[in-house]
Formats: sequence, structure tokens, C-alpha cells
Amino acid sequence: MRRDVFIETRNVLEFRQKVGFLEDNLNGEPGFALVFGQAGRGKTETTRNYHAMSGGVFLRVMQGWTQNSFLQELCYQVCGLRPRNSAACKTRIIEALDASPQTIFVDEADRLHVDRIEDLRDIFDTTGVPVVLIGEEELRGLLGTRRRIWSRVKQVVEFGAVAEEDVAFLADEAAGLNISPEACAQIVRYADGDFRLVWSFVGHLEKAARAHEVHDVNVALVAKVAKQVASWRR
Repeated sequence: MRRDVFIETRNVLEFRQKVGFLEDNLNGEPGFALVFGQAGRGKTETTRNYHAMSGGVFLRVMQGWTQNSFLQELCYQVCGLRPRNSAACKTRIIEALDASPQTIFVDEADRLHVDRIEDLRDIFDTTGVPVVLIGEEELRGLLGTRRRIWSRVKQVVEFGAVAEEDVAFLADEAAGLNISPEACAQIVRYADGDFRLVWSFVGHLEKAARAHEVHDVNVALVAKVAKQVASWRR
């Protein structure tokens, strides 16, 4: 199964449209974008794909980061420096972004303390660069705890469950399989809308189809393969 396939789902298209609006200096509105949804819905891969095409600063939050840890890593991603204290980091970040504006993408942002969002607010207020915060469902509540943060959220993208047509396209592009609409719907139910689980499921289907020397996948084959695929449910 090919792993280099990127599926442009409805979630992906909405992400591109709304982040692009933030970045549009003529017709857009600068601010924060909130990108949230359950784990496995494709948020990180979508962000990485957009970042690879459009540039910017990408930062993945690590569990337990302090203010200094967060700002040091952000500063390193922005300008290649890690000053010793938080104030110096923020100054360097602002200077670099004033000189060369870049969108900031912060993945796993729901791990941050709300005060780290305040640090990003300081950076945005001073430089005007868009800030895209990506995380699970708790992130929306985190941003909503302070009005001065929420008032800067100009775009919201909720990553919903993978669609049946996305499953069909993925199977065709990545594995050369023709999956019936009924079988696609069945896969979505088994995967609980989780795109990572769909990838795993299609990989198992490819092996099963090869063993049966077929390219067409029906509900019977999906049901058989479902017994082999790990589920997050217990």
C-alpha cells in the first residue's frame, strides 16, 4: 500500500480555505485559527501538508513544557536561536517575525497552559502574523476561558469524521481497490470516523484482496477483515 498518498478530504479543503483567509493581506482578517477534533481525524497531516506547500513555522508541543521551554523551542523554529530566558525569547521571536512575517502553526496546542496562549497573543498583537492552533476537542474550551483570546479567533475548523467518498478515494489511490459504497460506509463505522484507523483498515483489505486475487471489495470482505483490525474501543 502506498504511503505517499495525501487525500484532499472535506476537512482538508476547509482548512486550506480558512487558513488561507487569515494569510490574505488584502481581503482576509488576521488573527487566530482554531483547528480541533478527535484524535485520528487527520489534523496533523493536513497541517504538515499545508506547511510544506506554503511555509511558515511549525511547532509540535511536548507534554509538560514550561513557558521557557515553549518559547525557546518556538524561537528556535522562528530564527534558529534559544535564548536563556522567556523575555529574551519573545523579543527575538517578535524581531524575526517583524522582519520576515510567517504563519505560526502550533500542533498539540491543547497540551499548553492557557498562559502560553497569552504568549502567542502577545506575539500576534505585536507582529500581526496568523497563529493556527491545532488540537483535540479540549482546545476549544481552553481558548474560551479568556475573552481576550477568544476574540482573536477569526477562523474555526472542526475536523469531522472521515467521509465514505474519502475512503473510496484512498483505497483506489493507495491500494488499487474498488470498494463498494456499502463497504465504505461499513469501514467508516468500524473506524469510528478515525482516518488513521481507515488507513490501517485499507492496508488489511489490500492484503485480503490480494490473497483472494480480487480488486473489488464488498461488505463480506470488510466484515472478515474487521476481525483482524485493532479497535480503540474495549
